[in-house]
Amino acid sequence: MNIDPLRLDRRRFLAEINAAPEFDALIVGGGISGAATLRELSAQGLRCLLIERADFASGASGALTRVAQGGFRYLETGDFRLVRRAATERNRFVAAAPHQTRPLRVVLPTETWLGGAPTALLRALGSAKGHSLPGALILRVAVALYDALAFQTRVLPLGGLLARAELGRRYPGIAPHYRAAAFEYEALIASPERVAIELIEDAVAEATGSAAMNYAEIRPAAGALIVRDLLSGAERRVQTRVVVNAAGANADRVAKLFGVETRLVNGAAGTHLLLRAPEVAAALGDDLLFFEDASPDPRRRRLCCVYAIGGNVLLGATETPAGDADASLPTAAEDDYLLAALQRLFPRLTFGAGDILGRLHGVRPLLAVGGDDLTGRSRDHAIHVHAAPDNRKLVSIAGGKWTTFRAIAADAADAVLAALGRPRHVSTERRPIGGGRDFPRDSSQRARAVGDLAERFGFASALAERLLATYGSRADRVAAYLADPKAQASIADGPLTVGEVRFLAREELAVNGEDVARRRTRLFLEGKATREALEAIERALAEVRNAPAAPAAAHSEDFEHAAI
Repeated sequence: MNIDPLRLDRRRFLAEINAAPEFDALIVGGGISGAATLRELSAQGLRCLLIERADFASGASGALTRVAQGGFRYLETGDFRLVRRAATERNRFVAAAPHQTRPLRVVLPTETWLGGAPTALLRALGSAKGHSLPGALILRVAVALYDALAFQTRVLPLGGLLARAELGRRYPGIAPHYRAAAFEYEALIASPERVAIELIEDAVAEATGSAAMNYAEIRPAAGALIVRDLLSGAERRVQTRVVVNAAGANADRVAKLFGVETRLVNGAAGTHLLLRAPEVAAALGDDLLFFEDASPDPRRRRLCCVYAIGGNVLLGATETPAGDADASLPTAAEDDYLLAALQRLFPRLTFGAGDILGRLHGVRPLLAVGGDDLTGRSRDHAIHVHAAPDNRKLVSIAGGKWTTFRAIAADAADAVLAALGRPRHVSTERRPIGGGRDFPRDSSQRARAVGDLAERFGFASALAERLLATYGSRADRVAAYLADPKAQASIADGPLTVGEVRFLAREELAVNGEDVARRRTRLFLEGKATREALEAIERALAEVRNAPAAPAAAHSEDFEHAAI
């Protein structure tokens, strides 16, 4: 079997650490910022090691709305620099990962045509609080400004306006109190978790000797750093002059581990619901609606969002303070809040706890500045450099939006390069990500790629098309695992195959059923991560590691859809 020798292979990484334990930089945290920083530094020729104590992208990086956003709603705070940067990075991401993105129309229904102009102006100047939507005409002006801020790198359509009659036709059952809507375009992300995996794969391919370990911990000890493999218990000593703290909401805890007392971030917990709501999904079509919640006081309303995933919908998001990211869990009150908001949007439909298929929950690492208004808190980022007591440099990443991960990583990398006295050799601004490299750009090219894949490996066209859509131009790597017809067997009659599970275990460091269902495939988002499916995944994983299958429910209480 012709397999890429630079695959993510745990045994090879451990062997490389043993053979050469000195690294230019060590990155703590395998979310999107850590993964992007690993790629950024590896592109400069540095040999780096990334350590993640759970699975890659298992925290806030996998709990977002799954939309690459330019920051339209931050126009209300007058932070035009952040909006321009975020919109530019969104456009670069779309160009770099065409297999992971598609244009998404974002619609903002509002209850007035002209209301809210003075308040909107005061909020932009920082003189008023609250987050309720202004009238449609004000929103239309904001959309035009939003499009203008990213015009030079534009890859998405321009926004516009919908009158009441068209709003009702497009979204049957929407509440009658909406008078009009403005719309703008963002990019829907098929799998943010896979983006992180592909960034890590790119990094390992970029610099010989760079490595990444999930399910591992790091601790300082007598002038060295100890890497502990949480799967085997084995420990290895490594050396580095620079540590990058990319631990997200746990950034202060990691800084303290290295002897640096800081207050870098304030955690903001957020929950999305995966909801069985076929009528809402049909009404929404391919669009996302940003809408006000059901607060009786319009001045205190927040924006929620909803869009369809198959016959289900993703509904979010809450935002509450979280002092301890590790202890944060979704609550029944958050369920009630989101269901009430959706009820206000579609008043003729009813929703209940029994319709909830699952939850995405994470803690966002907001900058530790400002008051207690989480919604109005800046989504910008900051890079802090500290001298640790052991003479290492600690480069900490604080804050930031998922969409700006490349820019965040570039800033962190510049700090590392400065600490090491090394030059920057290349920019990643136009560098493809993973399966986005050489990905077919139009429908005719994609059809040819699907036909070629099906012919070379003897697949049905539907399977070849799904592999291309999921893995991009790297689909042939996965296809090699499906050459045996037995490997094409479905997992619990779903879209995932046994051969793909083997690939994900052998080449992408998937360890358990949750790794596969939540972070390397869309099984969970499509409402197909049933107990039967998870048990089948565990059996396939057990074959790879030649060990008994782990219990399917051992990894997440949130996976048994019927029991949530």
